[in-house]
Amino acid sequence: MVTEKPKTEFHTFAGVESRRWHGARRGQATAIPTVLLVVAALSFTFAQGGNPAMPDAPNWSVYGGTIPARADALKFSIAKCCEASQNRADPVSLEEWRNRLPAARDQLAEALGLLPLPKRTPLKARVAGRADRDDYFVENVVFESRPRFYVTANLYLPKRAEFPAPGVVVAMGHSMKEGKNYPLYQAGQIALVRQGFVVLGFDPIGQGERRRPGMAHNLGYGSLLVGQTNEGMIVWDTIRAVDYLCTRKEVDATRLGITGNSGGGEATFYTMPLDERLKAGASCCFVCSYEEWIRHGGDHCLCNHLPGMAQRLEEFEIIGLNAPRAFLFCNGAKDTIFPIKGVQETAERAGRIYGRFEIPDRLKQVDFPLPHGWAQPLREASVGWLVYYLLGKGDGGPIPERPFEPEAWDAKDLVCLKDGKSPQDAETVVTLNQALAERLTRAYAVPPKTRKTWAPRADALRAQLWATFGGKPAPYAPRLEEASSLTWNGNLVRKARLRPERGLEVPALLIRSQTAAPSGRAVVFLDEKGKAAFADSAVVAKLLQTGTLVCAVDPRGLGEVHCPDNHLASDAVHLGRPLFAQQLWDVMQAAKRLAKRAGITEVACYGRGAAGLLALVAGALSDDVSRVAADGCLASYRYALEDSQPQPLWVFTPGLLEVADVPQLVALCAPKPTLLCNAVGYGRKALPKARAAQELRFARSTFELLDAAAHFTVHTGDDNTAAKPLSAFLGA
Repeated sequence: MVTEKPKTEFHTFAGVESRRWHGARRGQATAIPTVLLVVAALSFTFAQGGNPAMPDAPNWSVYGGTIPARADALKFSIAKCCEASQNRADPVSLEEWRNRLPAARDQLAEALGLLPLPKRTPLKARVAGRADRDDYFVENVVFESRPRFYVTANLYLPKRAEFPAPGVVVAMGHSMKEGKNYPLYQAGQIALVRQGFVVLGFDPIGQGERRRPGMAHNLGYGSLLVGQTNEGMIVWDTIRAVDYLCTRKEVDATRLGITGNSGGGEATFYTMPLDERLKAGASCCFVCSYEEWIRHGGDHCLCNHLPGMAQRLEEFEIIGLNAPRAFLFCNGAKDTIFPIKGVQETAERAGRIYGRFEIPDRLKQVDFPLPHGWAQPLREASVGWLVYYLLGKGDGGPIPERPFEPEAWDAKDLVCLKDGKSPQDAETVVTLNQALAERLTRAYAVPPKTRKTWAPRADALRAQLWATFGGKPAPYAPRLEEASSLTWNGNLVRKARLRPERGLEVPALLIRSQTAAPSGRAVVFLDEKGKAAFADSAVVAKLLQTGTLVCAVDPRGLGEVHCPDNHLASDAVHLGRPLFAQQLWDVMQAAKRLAKRAGITEVACYGRGAAGLLALVAGALSDDVSRVAADGCLASYRYALEDSQPQPLWVFTPGLLEVADVPQLVALCAPKPTLLCNAVGYGRKALPKARAAQELRFARSTFELLDAAAHFTVHTGDDNTAAKPLSAFLGA
């Protein structure tokens, strides 16, 4: 039988599977096996391209090992998210709400990456197996939500029902290994079929039988680049699951519902407003308010973070899109992921919208003194709600479950891929993203033909970039406050705090030779591992010998002020001001401050690794940067779309490839002197010289158009050979 003792349930944070022992209260340690903590740490550091703080020598630290609140990028981002959510106002009348509806629905669809909705291609459904149980049949179904994007599902058919019967889609939470066959999710599906529903439960991407290479949830970062999202893919799979139910003669397509828990509660929450065929829904352990969830809920799978949602809508508005259809949300009062305060606030605000329709009874919120999980009381409440609104029985209250013994998640009667293998032609999240990236980049791949056409195109592209970055920040005079100093290898190193905008600062080091005459040049040094990497740079050593002032900066969230990668990057996605854009502003403000420093006549940006992208875009957008050098950055964002996804999470800016790729960003630097060394492709491996040149031909053509061909250089070679051209280029 399914019991309701404290249990484990799978959750995914940045694609890392972990078990959270439900029952622990906030502030208490959760019992996560130590080995999983080690695996998670390694995953964030290596598989995710993470950026843990470098093992700085103590003398490179500006803050002495403790990040102050004023330099905590995560706290800053959370505060900005909450501030944006607080700006969402309740409608004052039914008329106002009706006027807001179309734009609100479009905002939701756009955030999901579903505006417009994808084409409804043939499902090509097939039944792979059928099993007989006491009071129902179960069929193993495979359908294509997109061409060759296979969805594995189980269809539960009641033996004793009046057909055509109402159909219910059950969406799954983060049960990564078991997927649709996780015991508690089996329990929910069986409880529904026993009431007379035709029930379809399917594996979300990266779960159950779809737990395959190229399908992991963390790969949703790659989806962001091409204007897609994890959750958008899941919602589209859910809509196609509804389509499949409608093809079955056993189903009454006028009586359809949806339910699910955690990630399945999320799919319920986001699908129902976009599919009006769903007449009733029950979302468990997801609904909260964005404000309380961001403020207190902690680190989450990227599925939960939709681009710019903090600016677009609050959760009560999304629920309001369902009116007048029936919607229930159930929660655990001890759920620390989705705090009950936010749940109750959303219930009150959404209730006012339903009240304006004079149907307050069609919206209900219930909670139980339980932690996160689809516990029996939540399942019973969901079943009772759907029975009332789709079968017309009962009073909408909970219906007790009958005893149930779950089957093994991989029992032969519950799996669709009998040989355990996906079809050979199966698409994955990665291959879909790669194909879309190719289509997007082809649209702007033709270089400009004349200066007359390039000038307005460049201006428009810069405006599009700022829009993609969440808007250009308000003007702010950057401050660079110097503190203590030390000597190192004949150089004076001053520790400093750069304030790029109100409410935040980042650490920096100002390094200058004590013997070489000042050259008038300054270089902003960037490394994805942090500012302390300057000490091992042969290029920096050469620059110092020739009198160049080097400013080594840790943009927010990197190096000394490193924050948990997924938490910081995903919250910035939710804010609508991607982490890359925030870090870029730090770099641009550092350059602005150096340009105003007495004795400085030229400011260059030099970025290593992924930080080379920051240097390139700073050169493209800042008048204060006069030359740019990047060593080891991507030759194209297309190469960030791979299963291993080794690039840092902050590289993945939502919608960037809809606007430009690396060659276009480099072109915007023209005619400034620009050097790319060892541009990388898949696996962060340097491309051969001919391939790098081919990738960057748009940039070269643009420099040539502006009579600046000599100002653009592409170099390939090992680190030792790259140091010489980099040093010479930057003035050493």
